[in-house]
Formats: sequence, structure tokens, C-alpha cells
Amino acid sequence: MKLNIKDQLDAYLPEKTKANLLLKAFSLGKVPLLFLTGASIQSIDVNHCQIKMPFNKLIKNHLGSVYFGALAIGADACVGFLAAYQIEKTQRPISLVFKSFEAQFLKRAEGPTIFSCDQGERINELIQKCMKTGERHHDKIAAKAMCRGEIVAEFQLELSLKIKS
Repeated sequence: MKLNIKDQLDAYLPEKTKANLLLKAFSLGKVPLLFLTGASIQSIDVNHCQIKMPFNKLIKNHLGSVYFGALAIGADACVGFLAAYQIEKTQRPISLVFKSFEAQFLKRAEGPTIFSCDQGERINELIQKCMKTGERHHDKIAAKAMCRGEIVAEFQLELSLKIKS
């Protein structure tokens, strides 16, 4: 049996490396602003995703802290990639979009920022509902941003999924 390139990557690369290659390819081709932030996946599994955004001049605002748009990109990437990671495991064509976005900015992020989402179970329930009914379903998924060990922002992203027809 001949393995395709994806199977070969799956067999030889650690999960984190594969995830970062997919993040870079996706962001370069589909969301260049995400690529420009330099974000990288620190850890990922079915329940949790953690993304690090380095602190550089491309994401700073006029006060020298992370621009709120960059914080939104990080939250979007964190929740979106966790959902995409789970969707890929189903091997079903499921469309992923965000229906709404809420943010509470608690402190200025003045350094590298870590975005995390630990609601993989909730995302999986949404995927299962979508596959069972064939209809669009959505749910609010929480994420947070941390800088230097402190929470600097909290997010609620309404994830909307539907089987592609």
C-alpha cells in the first residue's frame, strides 16, 4: 500500500509540528494577516489549543501594546484551529465560520501573548450535532489571552458549523 504525503507526514512528524505547518500554510494562503503576526501553535489536542503570538512592531499599537485587532486574530486562530483540528479527525466536509465575537480587554498586553481555548469537548458536541442533523448549529466558545502570566483579555466566539453540501 502506497502512502500519500499527508500519511507520511502523519507517520513521522510530531503533532505540534504538523499543526504549525498547517497553520502556516493556511494563514499564508487564506488569512495573510494571521501569517504576518508570526503566531505559532504551542500545544494542541482534542480538548485544548494554545497559540503564541510574538511581540513585534507589526502587532503593536500607538501605546506600545498589542493592538486589539491582533488580539482578535489570536483568539480567532485559537478557537478556529481547535475546531478545524477536530473537524479534520471526522473526515467529513464541515464548514466553519464565526457568527459573533465578544471581547473584554482587561489589561494591556505588552509582550508575547498566549491564546488558549480549552473547550474542545463543547466543540466536539457541536460537531456531532451538526453531523447528526445535517443542519447548521452554533455555540459560544470561550478563549483567553495571557501576557506575562496574567489574563489580558477574555473572548466569546460564536462558532457556527454546517456539513458542506
